[in-house]
Amino acid sequence: MLGIIEHPNLVKLIGYCAEDDERGIQRVLVYEMMPNWSMQDHVSSQFRAPLPWAIGLKVAQDAAQGLTYLHEISVQIIFRDFKSSNILLDD
Repeated sequence: MLGIIEHPNLVKLIGYCAEDDERGIQRVLVYEMMPNWSMQDHVSSQFRAPLPWAIGLKVAQDAAQGLTYLHEISVQIIFRDFKSSNILLDD
């Protein structure tokens, strides 16, 4: 299901694998590269300049649009761990 989701404010799933080992089935999801870290990295970082408020607000609006899309499609998807470290930034 995640592989067919396309929205400009959601990271694209590239692939996945599952392997059965002594701990049970281990799943790995591979997403497109997001080169500018996470929102959390920019908010709490001591080695980067903080994002301007206008950019932070735009990121929050974009994240809300992505969540809205997930909740409104025919098979609704619930994002269970929505937090700043899971908001990834592209160029």
